Amino acid sequence: KCCFHKAAFCISAPQATTATMDEEQCYYNETIAFFYNRSGKYLATDWNTVSRLVMGLGITVCIFIMLANLLVMIAIYVNRRFHFPIYYLMANLAAADFFAGLAYFYLMFNTGPNTRRLTVSTWLLRQGLIDTSLTASVANLLAIAIERHITVFRMQLHTRMSNRRVVVVIVIIWTMSIVMGAIPSVGWNCICSISTCSNMAPLYSNSYLVFWAVFNLVTFVVMVTLYAHIFVYVRQRTMRMSRHSSGQRRNRDTMMSLLKTVVIVLGAFIICWTPGLVILLLDVFCASCNVLTFEKFFLLLAEFNSAMNPIIYSYRDKEMSATFRQILCCQRQENVNGTMAEGSDRSASSINHTVLGGGGGMHHQHHHNEHSVV
Repeated sequence: KCCFHKAAFCISAPQATTATMDEEQCYYNETIAFFYNRSGKYLATDWNTVSRLVMGLGITVCIFIMLANLLVMIAIYVNRRFHFPIYYLMANLAAADFFAGLAYFYLMFNTGPNTRRLTVSTWLLRQGLIDTSLTASVANLLAIAIERHITVFRMQLHTRMSNRRVVVVIVIIWTMSIVMGAIPSVGWNCICSISTCSNMAPLYSNSYLVFWAVFNLVTFVVMVTLYAHIFVYVRQRTMRMSRHSSGQRRNRDTMMSLLKTVVIVLGAFIICWTPGLVILLLDVFCASCNVLTFEKFFLLLAEFNSAMNPIIYSYRDKEMSATFRQILCCQRQENVNGTMAEGSDRSASSINHTVLGGGGGMHHQHHHNEHSVV
């Protein structure tokens, strides 16, 4: 058949068959070193200073993540004033971040020189745990943003969503997160398409990394849009109310408190996640970019987000802080449920009076049993 083509472009049948078989061959029985060497990613043979530094810092962060998020879950469980949908979602966020700490802890003991001991299956498990935990954390942040958007625009402090619906939302979050983490293990990898392997994740397909990065970036954009919409609505409402009441300072404080919370939430997300997502895309689309030099530090930075979430979403609530102190001091539960922490969540109280009250002095009543995290 080659007689009809120029010799320079002719390939023999045995050569074509060999090339096709090489491309379609699967490498499930190969060592991790095989994939790392092919992608050009350095695989350490012994522990150096940088590896020890990353491991030591990573373990420290993991311990803090697990303890802080465990404290949040216990506080929400023991204090009945937190038995509302927003706090159930916060507890689920804490559970996701707690799982992130466990997953990253497992990663720390299977990285560096220890990576060589992993099989293809255990390597995919290691990465899948990280993907699952981080996806669950981001999904919970999105669920909280949606919940806050609904409550503010319905002029409520807490949604009227039933406990059953909250459970459904939580199940959906974890189902989606597990699926996202398991996708590479069940087939969306480069083991049978070796030419599509990523440099940063030598067993992952470039197409999956692009999908995962874009998915998180879209989630980020949705969160920005939701919180920006909330801010614009609250600002407009407080400005209208200030014309008919003497509480201009209170209205201004409410707007600034909401703005501060939004800036903290979005700022933490941007700082912790953007570098990692960007280098994932650079790894695929920028062959000349040396992303492998910074990947471990950006992964650690992304993990910091799980440590910051309890601070951002819980410690701003004064009663949550009081509950933490009661738990840590091993005091009786009656004290936790029976007293109100002084100055409990001023931003929530202000929103309750200005956004939910409808203006004037008729609705400026204190709701001691209600708190909000915007």
